[in-house]
Amino acid sequence: MPDNKDFLDQFSDAGKPASFKEEERVPVKKEKKPLNTKALAIAAGVLLLLAIASYFLFFAPKIEMPNFVGMTKNDVAAWVKQQGVDSTGVLFTEQFDFDTEAGTILSQSVTPGKKVKNDVKVNFALSKGADPDERIIVPDLYSMEKEDVQTWISDNKLQKTKISTSYNEDVEANGVIDYVFTGCEEDSFTRGCSLKINISKGSAPAGKVTVEDFVKKTFEQAETWAKTKKVNVSKTEQYSDQVDKGLIISQSIVAGRTMNEGDTLNLVVSLGKAVYMPNMIGWNASKVSNWQAENGYAVDSTEKVYSDSEEGEVISQNIQAGKLLGKGEYIKVTVSLGNVVDFGDHTGEPYHGGSGSLHEMKDRALEKGAGFGLAKSFEFSDTIPAGYVIYNDVRVNVGGTLTVIVSRGKNILLENVDNMDWQKFANGMKDDTSRLTEEDARRLLDEYKKSFYGEKVINYSVEYVSNGDAGIEIGEVISAKRTDGELMPNTYLPQDESVIVYVKASHTS
Repeated sequence: MPDNKDFLDQFSDAGKPASFKEEERVPVKKEKKPLNTKALAIAAGVLLLLAIASYFLFFAPKIEMPNFVGMTKNDVAAWVKQQGVDSTGVLFTEQFDFDTEAGTILSQSVTPGKKVKNDVKVNFALSKGADPDERIIVPDLYSMEKEDVQTWISDNKLQKTKISTSYNEDVEANGVIDYVFTGCEEDSFTRGCSLKINISKGSAPAGKVTVEDFVKKTFEQAETWAKTKKVNVSKTEQYSDQVDKGLIISQSIVAGRTMNEGDTLNLVVSLGKAVYMPNMIGWNASKVSNWQAENGYAVDSTEKVYSDSEEGEVISQNIQAGKLLGKGEYIKVTVSLGNVVDFGDHTGEPYHGGSGSLHEMKDRALEKGAGFGLAKSFEFSDTIPAGYVIYNDVRVNVGGTLTVIVSRGKNILLENVDNMDWQKFANGMKDDTSRLTEEDARRLLDEYKKSFYGEKVINYSVEYVSNGDAGIEIGEVISAKRTDGELMPNTYLPQDESVIVYVKASHTS
């Protein structure tokens, strides 16, 4: 009976091979190394220092905010430029402030001394000075002396209130003679209203002339008065929106005051309403005409050029907008011809020749700023003579290209026919024994083909030259050739080329 034991079971434990004995597995534990806390602390410290350095190097604000209170907008602008601050974050708001001069900074939103970045957002409050619309109570001026009036003006910051003085027989020195409001009444007086207070200088001394009121009178009236009073008058002119042209705006000595005989009274005479140059760019002819009629200035609009603007629009002007116009000032504007040049169809017309020719129209358009290119080519034509237009673009955009095809005329085959042997003609011979005369050559060339659009088919010229050959008489043909080469039978001669006939002469001419 077969033994079913495993092969190794055949051996006792003692008899089993030593290499096959069961091994005992014993787990091995690795020792954990203690953490180096000192190294970790050093590394963490280095990282922290790097982070701090990076912050201060790249991210920390570096610009110190100055104290701008009491300074001006220009001071802020200088700081913004010097420090490279983004100006879009710098804002100004204006407010009235009685105690602070206009244009002075009252406060700022960022504390002085604070470090900021160049994209800082800061608001400044800017003084507009005392409120011109603030209601001011007018005291009894007639009861006040000059010094009291000056104190009242100063205390209330009345910049438009002025004091004038004049001699007066009825009011003692330093007393108020009268006063006049402009732009308001006494019960609605504000800081922005004008007030003129006339203070007495007392009685005029002997030999004085009391000045009359010439405001809104003519200079001629003042001159007539001056002659009777033995004083002089001078005139200066300025524009005025309130006083008509030719009338007196103001006088150096106010009415009621006195002046010495022989002294000069200076008068300011109105030139009428000041006219400032408008920005006419974009205006059409109708708007320009309306402005001319309203203001009395002529506008020269004869200069016209092509541009991207609409036809008829003003595209430039010789005087800057906002400039005060002097009397008779010359105003010139440039008007757009539009962005398309209309040449029309020139088929069958000469390319050159007169102001209406395509070539001349092209040059004028380029002179007027059309700025297009030219694509010109030549073709033979049996119906359109040489130098005439076969085709052209009728309309060309500014900056585009004008295509033109010009005829070279017929391409003529130089065939030998009765009385015309081209080889002999080229050698100046009528036949084998006699030479052509100039008259013979002209007749043969004129009669070779029928006339074409009023011109001969073959263009030719005659040149007179000296020749030492004793066998050729004066007036006889020496030779003939074509402008582009030799004259040969059975070759083609474009109509825009010529035949040159050389004829003997007594001297070169």
